[in-house]
Amino acid sequence: MAKQVKIGFIGCGGIANFHFGHYDKDKNGNPKIPEAKIVAVCDKLEDRVNAAAARFGAKPYASYKEMLSKEKLDAVYVCVEPCAHDGMEMMAIEKGCHLFVEKPVALNLDYAKKVEAALAKKKLINAAGFQDRYLDFEPTMKAWVKQSKVGFFNAYWVGGMPGVWWWRRRDTSGGQAVEQTIHTFDMCRNLFGEIVAVQAFGRRGIITDVENYDTEDASAVNLTFANGIIGTVYSGCFIRGGGGKNGIDVYTMNGRMEYVERRGVTITEPNRTISIQVGNDFGQEEDDTFIEAILTKDQSIIKSPYSEAVKNLQVTLAANESMDNGGKVIRLDGDCAKRCRKR
Repeated sequence: MAKQVKIGFIGCGGIANFHFGHYDKDKNGNPKIPEAKIVAVCDKLEDRVNAAAARFGAKPYASYKEMLSKEKLDAVYVCVEPCAHDGMEMMAIEKGCHLFVEKPVALNLDYAKKVEAALAKKKLINAAGFQDRYLDFEPTMKAWVKQSKVGFFNAYWVGGMPGVWWWRRRDTSGGQAVEQTIHTFDMCRNLFGEIVAVQAFGRRGIITDVENYDTEDASAVNLTFANGIIGTVYSGCFIRGGGGKNGIDVYTMNGRMEYVERRGVTITEPNRTISIQVGNDFGQEEDDTFIEAILTKDQSIIKSPYSEAVKNLQVTLAANESMDNGGKVIRLDGDCAKRCRKR
């Protein structure tokens, strides 16, 4: 048997468990990714790290510094809350570890760019947690948009508020646009290209019964793309009892495309309607691809590299800046990058 990729996890919470499921055994008792093995896990919560360690026969650690110092790892997953990126990526890179970082990859753009540059310098395989790019119908959406004349789009991530302690505060989560709707911003960039201007408005005062809550209840972010396409991304975490909406509605000269987040896409044209439901385990494919890229030394097969996550972070931090300044239009140029670094 070929040598397995030895993996360490920093963080063993909800999003780590999403990835853990892809390294478990299948219904026949065989490893889903036999070419890789989780050998070390780290978390500050003892019960959580011990459960992860027992699940994979891995060594538990309370400190990522100790884990990275003692273990000889090929790859590291960083699955921590947005405010906790305090140098763990740089230490992993210094150790020569390939890196998978869950979104948002930081709350400070300067730090994210530092990690991006270090990854490039050491030529390490890298990925970020934007699993929607691995949907089996994603190429169909991109091809249809490319051959269409898009006028505008409306996009949504509207639902309830996640219950984890750090999500409800802007200083620990970055706010909904940065932490959650960033998936939607990523798909918009994936479909329409690079964003050149951001204008955003926030709404507060709907949620009044949640302790230690200080982020936006809702926001609307207007985007202008380099190719002239315009659109608005709506976020809302105030829905209770159903009725939310997640996805992107695209309007073109050739018809309309409705993407329902992680479920399916419907394309309506004058003489036909195409409906495609998701047919693959796109999260599994994301992790499969990461390991394949390490084994083949081929960064190009990664659909969501760290560099794309940095661009998504810049867009969402610009949205926060615009919200905080009465809807000021933020150009995504060098000046914006300098401002976002301070956030």
